[in-house]
Amino acid sequence: MMESPYFLGIHVGHDCNVSVMDADGRVLFAAGEERFNRQKMFAGFPAQSLAFVLDRFGRNVSYLATARMRMREKLVRELRFFVTSFAHRRAAPRFSIWVKNGLNKLFSGRSLEAHVQDTGIDPEWPVENVEHHRAHAAGAFYHSGFDRAWIMTLDGEGDGLSCAFYRGSRTGGLESVCTFFHNDVTVGRDYEKVTAMLGFHPIRHPGKVTGLAAYGKYHEDCIADLRDYLDQAWVSDRSRILSPAEAYQVIEPEGLQKLREMRQTRFGRYSREDIAFSIQWLTEQKVQELIRRTIPDIETSSICLAGGVFANVSVNRRVKAMGFQSVFVMPAMTDCGLSLGAGLFCHPNRSRIPAADTMYFGCSYTPDEIRHVLDQRSVAYTCPANMARTVAELLAAGKVIARFDGAMEFGPRALGNRSILYHCGDPSVNDWLNRQLNRTEFMPFAPVTMEPFAADRYENYRGAERTARFMTITFACSPQMHQESPAVVHVDGTARPQIIHEQDNPGYYAILDAYYHLSGIPTLVNTSFNMHEEPIVRTPVEALAAFESSHLDALIAGPYLVRRS
Repeated sequence: MMESPYFLGIHVGHDCNVSVMDADGRVLFAAGEERFNRQKMFAGFPAQSLAFVLDRFGRNVSYLATARMRMREKLVRELRFFVTSFAHRRAAPRFSIWVKNGLNKLFSGRSLEAHVQDTGIDPEWPVENVEHHRAHAAGAFYHSGFDRAWIMTLDGEGDGLSCAFYRGSRTGGLESVCTFFHNDVTVGRDYEKVTAMLGFHPIRHPGKVTGLAAYGKYHEDCIADLRDYLDQAWVSDRSRILSPAEAYQVIEPEGLQKLREMRQTRFGRYSREDIAFSIQWLTEQKVQELIRRTIPDIETSSICLAGGVFANVSVNRRVKAMGFQSVFVMPAMTDCGLSLGAGLFCHPNRSRIPAADTMYFGCSYTPDEIRHVLDQRSVAYTCPANMARTVAELLAAGKVIARFDGAMEFGPRALGNRSILYHCGDPSVNDWLNRQLNRTEFMPFAPVTMEPFAADRYENYRGAERTARFMTITFACSPQMHQESPAVVHVDGTARPQIIHEQDNPGYYAILDAYYHLSGIPTLVNTSFNMHEEPIVRTPVEALAAFESSHLDALIAGPYLVRRS
């Protein structure tokens, strides 16, 4: 039997991942390597996920798209950065440091070829190289559903840049408007630096600082001190605290020690909450300033957002509040979505690719495969005739239930198929369930709400309907939401919802609908199905292990229901 041709995307590096598209531009599969090797935000080559793709789809690859510049383009950009830095009298690395780092960047681009023999990549496959920020932009625009839009990408650094603006058109493609080197716009690195200063991992935990910021207050002196420190750090600290070679894995002990000392000396009089508030405030102000400086027609335009900074859902809310007609955030907005963005940019039918209604692109398992695992481990289970009704009754009785069903979500958010569910009337859930899952206590849980009720629960929802399907933006909660769902309203009065349509996920929607008919509330707590510092579960074996470790009350495993004995 002849294999069907498909288009393969690969991202090599931080949060590496693979994706598969067919000739019509439909996504057939997409997943991060972390879900296979169980190393959270793994940096390297997506060997196991690529092997899974080749085993499942065969080797009839039309092209291989990768989110990395060609070597010659990298060299040109590095030279331009070095020359521009001196021309503008900015702090530039010493020549020897620049040469060393430039060569590292150049030859790190060979990692794809270096793995050809080990991973089964065919050297005869046509390879398309897509620059990092252009891949981010393509992923956001071509899944937005917009015919025309502005696109902004913003992260710590990718292919030498930290920020870029594009104009997107279904017929004209992506037009580059302006780009910024990584030391021109340091918003992403600033957030990472403060994250490390506050004692968290700079790459994994910026979201914790976002949650913590809601507990702080506007402190003019703290904001001024932090702004001055960050501005000075990029002039005087040419090593940028984070080692270029290790930035996405570990922080240098010496740099970490400097940051911890700075926390106690220069910032010792400020609470960690006020420092978190200050970096959040500065980030929002700088993002808005960049947009105002670049986009002249905000009120008549739509905007797409991608890059690690836009994992910050509070920033996304501020962007929407600027007056754009519509906002769309790439659901896999960090580097975890670059393989798909590169594939979309190169796809011959990209102008006809429909808007994203789902991110259920990962591994799925048949009832027989799930039952085999349950039987093999002697796990007792039932097969309810009406799963939605049974689960809704358990939720109404205060039970915590994990759901493992259908295809795994692509990107950082759990959207119901690898989720933990609970009723949202208990405001103390953030304390005890976070403790049960070994998570940081101040992180709020997110809600999932049935779409017909969304506009009454979330203020300023219109214009962000599509992006709200993927938990990528916060909204101020209405008084009704405060009253009926206090467990998912953060201390600042906002929530980061998943708005679910019935056609998006009928089984998941049916649970909410059954719960609504029992309680009158169209919302549940939805948090990711994983233990602290572990990737979201992928397989039935992992689901059972996480269920047992977290001592939840019940597990939906496909058509089967497992209850804790």
